[in-house]
Amino acid sequence: MTLRQFYTDSTSSLDGVDVRTIIQQILGIDGTRFVLDMDKEVPQEKLELLKDCIRRRKNGEPVAYITGQRGFYENVFKVSEATLIPRADTEVLVEDSIKTLSKRFGPEDEIRILDLCCGTGCIGISVAKVLSLKVKAVHLTLSDLSPEALAICRENVETIVQEKNIVVNAILSNLFQDIEEESFDAILSNPPYIRRDVIPTLEKQVRFEPMTLDGGEDGLDFVREIARKAKVHLALGGLLEMEIGYDQGKEAQEILNNENYCGISIIRDLENCDRVVKAFN
Repeated sequence: MTLRQFYTDSTSSLDGVDVRTIIQQILGIDGTRFVLDMDKEVPQEKLELLKDCIRRRKNGEPVAYITGQRGFYENVFKVSEATLIPRADTEVLVEDSIKTLSKRFGPEDEIRILDLCCGTGCIGISVAKVLSLKVKAVHLTLSDLSPEALAICRENVETIVQEKNIVVNAILSNLFQDIEEESFDAILSNPPYIRRDVIPTLEKQVRFEPMTLDGGEDGLDFVREIARKAKVHLALGGLLEMEIGYDQGKEAQEILNNENYCGISIIRDLENCDRVVKAFN
C-alpha cells in the first residue's frame, strides 16, 4: 500500500491533521518528506504499526499518547498515559509568568521556581529555559505525586534542558508535603480543577487521561489548598500563578483574597475565558 492510499483510507473517518501527525511520527519523516513520499510503498512492518495507531485513534485515544509526544510552547515534550497532555491554554500561564518575572529579575539574579503538579514538566521547563537567558541562574523544582509522571518529567529534563545555568530538582511529593524550600520566587501550577460531576461528561479522548482531573465538588479544592499552603513557601513578593477553569475566576480570586494575597488578577485566554489566577505573597 502506498502512503497516499493509507492516508486517503484513514482520513475517510479521521481528521487529516491527526493522521498526518501519526504518519510522520511513526515513519520518522517531516512535512516535506511526507509530501514527496506519497506514492512510495509503506514497508509492511511500518504499515501494520500505522494501522494499529489509526485503530487506537478511532477508539478515541489522544494522538499525543499514540505518538508519545506533544509540542508545547517552544519544545516537544514526551508524554505517557501517566501524564496529562500539555495544552495550548496552559501557555497563557507560561507567557505571563515569564513576562512578570523578567520585569523583576535581571542578569545578576538567581531565581527559584516551583512547578507544582508538574506532570510532564512543561510549565516549569518552558519558563526556566526562557528566563535562563535573562538571569544568572534558575533553580527549578518540579514536583508531582505520581512516580510514573515524575519519571516522564525527568526524561524531559534530560532531553530538553541543556542550559548550564538551570539547576533542576525533581521531587515526588503530594503538593507541598515533601517540599522543604521556603523561599521560592514563583510557584506555578496547573492543578486539577474539573468539577467532579463534569468528569463523566468529558469527551472520550479526555477520559483516556489520568483521572487526577478531579478538583472536587466545585473544582477548586486544589486551588484552595495550594493558596493556603503556598504562602509559607513563597518569598516576600513571590509570584503565585495557577491555571483554573473557564468560569472559575471570581471564586479563585475570592480564595486568594481570603488568604491575604495581594495584586490578585485573572488572566484570560485567547477565547476570553478565565484561564489563570495570579497573585503575590
